[in-house]
Amino acid sequence: MSVTETAGAKDLTGELQDALINRLGRDCFRMWFGQITQCRRAGRDVIVDVAAQFALDRIGSRYMGDLRQAVADICGEGVGVSLQLAASKPEPAAAETAVQADPAETTSTDSAAVDDADDPPKRAAAPRRRARSEPPVDNVQPLLQVSSFQTTGSDDPLPARRRRVASWDQIVVGKSNKLAATAARMICDTPGSASPLFLWGTHGTGKTQLMDVVATELRRRHRLRRVISMTAEEFTNDFIGSVTGSGLPGFRRRYRDVDALLIDEVQFLPGKRATSREMLYTIDSIVRAGKQLVFAADRPPMEIPGLGQDLAGRMAGGMVCSMTPLDHEMRTQMLQQLCEAEDLGIDHQMLADIAGNVCGDGRVVSGIACRLKALVSMHDEPVTYDQITEILSDLISIGSSSYGFADIQTAVCNTMGLPKDALQSKGQSRNVSQARMLAMYLAREHTGATYGDIGKYFGQRSHSAVIAATRRIAGDVEKGKAFSIGNRNIPAKQVLESVQNMLRSG
Repeated sequence: MSVTETAGAKDLTGELQDALINRLGRDCFRMWFGQITQCRRAGRDVIVDVAAQFALDRIGSRYMGDLRQAVADICGEGVGVSLQLAASKPEPAAAETAVQADPAETTSTDSAAVDDADDPPKRAAAPRRRARSEPPVDNVQPLLQVSSFQTTGSDDPLPARRRRVASWDQIVVGKSNKLAATAARMICDTPGSASPLFLWGTHGTGKTQLMDVVATELRRRHRLRRVISMTAEEFTNDFIGSVTGSGLPGFRRRYRDVDALLIDEVQFLPGKRATSREMLYTIDSIVRAGKQLVFAADRPPMEIPGLGQDLAGRMAGGMVCSMTPLDHEMRTQMLQQLCEAEDLGIDHQMLADIAGNVCGDGRVVSGIACRLKALVSMHDEPVTYDQITEILSDLISIGSSSYGFADIQTAVCNTMGLPKDALQSKGQSRNVSQARMLAMYLAREHTGATYGDIGKYFGQRSHSAVIAATRRIAGDVEKGKAFSIGNRNIPAKQVLESVQNMLRSG
C-alpha cells in the first residue's frame, strides 16, 4: 500500500470512529466495535473482521444498520458490508468481562421510572468503576483499519421507523411545503444560515422526509462528520441512560460537539423537566458555535403545551415554517412519481382521479402506490379504474364526505390549541366562541346535518345561534378578518384552510 493510500485509510478510520461514537455513544462503541480488527475489500464487498464471536453476533444482530449508516455517511453509495470472524486473532479477554448495561439498550419503558430523572442528582447512580484495561473516556483510539469503504444504496441503513431519502428528486414541492423546502435548501447550501429551523405540521406532511434529506445533504455535500438525526424520545432515553449509567459529561460532548443536530417529534418533550433543561443548554451551545439545528413537531413551538417559554423561544429563534397536508396537485405528482419508479404503466389521468379522492397524508399516498403495485402484478393486462377503486375502497372516498361532528371538533381544537371538550362547554371566551362558530360552519358545510342537530351537539345551542354562526364565519372569511389563536391573530381564511387540510389528512 502506498503512502497516500495509507494516509487515506487513517483518515477514514478516524471518520468512521467518530460517526459510530456519535450514533451509539462511547461506551457502546468501546464495548462492541472495539473488537473489530480490520476492514478489507473483496470484490464488490467490504469485509469487516471481528476478533470475538460474541461481538460479531452482537454487531450483526443489533448494530449492522448503524455500521452501514456510518460507512454511508462517510463514503456514499457503493458496495456492501459484511462481517467475518478474524481467523488468526485470539479472542480478547475484554469480551469475557462481566455483563454491563448497554446504554443503547435503554428503552422508552424506562422513562416512567427515570423520567423525572428529572432530578438528575437524586437519580444518578454512583460512578461506575473503570476496569484497568478500559481506556479513559477522552482517549478512545482508532481501532478500525479501513482501506476503501462504500455501501450499497439498496440496503436501507436507517431504523425501520423512517425511510431514507437520498436526494431532492424524491421530494415533492408545492404550495403546502414550499417555504419549508426553500429553507431546507438554504441550510443545505450554507449550513448554519438559519439555525434553528423549525418545521411544523400535522402527520404525513413530509417533515421527517425533509429532515432526512437535509441530514444526507449535510453529510455528503459538506462532508460533515457529526450530523445527528433522531427523535425527541431517543434524545430523552439517551439522557436517562447517561444519568443512570455512563454519565452526563459524555452525553453533553456527544450532543454539543456536533456539526448539525436534527430532532423530530419535539412535542414529546413537555413534562420532562430535566430533559427539557438539557435540551435548552444544548441549543444554546450549538447556536453559539454557529452550527445547524433543525426541529420538527406537530405545531409551532410557542403552541406546544408545557414546553416552556425559554425552550420554545429558542426553538423559534431561527426560522419557523409550517407544512400543511398535500394538496391535489402534490398528491397527484407524488403518486405518479411512485408509480413511474415501479414502472406500473397506469394512466396519469387515472392517477390524478385517484389522488383527488384521498386525504393529504403522504404516507397514505405511498400506501396506495404499494397496493397498485400488487394489483398490477396480479394481472397480465392493464388494470381498469373499477379494479383500482375496488382495491382502494377503504382509502379513497368518491362523491361523499366521511366527516362527522367529532372529526370536525377534533380538527378545530387541534388547530386552535383548545381542549377537545371546549366546543361543547358553556365557555364564552373569544377564542372558544370563535372556534365553536367555525366548527358549526364546517359541520353545516360537510355533514349536511340540520341546524338543530348541529346546535345540540355543540353545547346545546339554538337553531338560530347556528345560523348566525355560519353567517358570521362566512363573512369573516370574505372580509379577511382574523381569529385569535394563542398570542397571534391569524386570518380566518388561513385558519379555515388549516382545519380543512387536517380533516382531509384524517
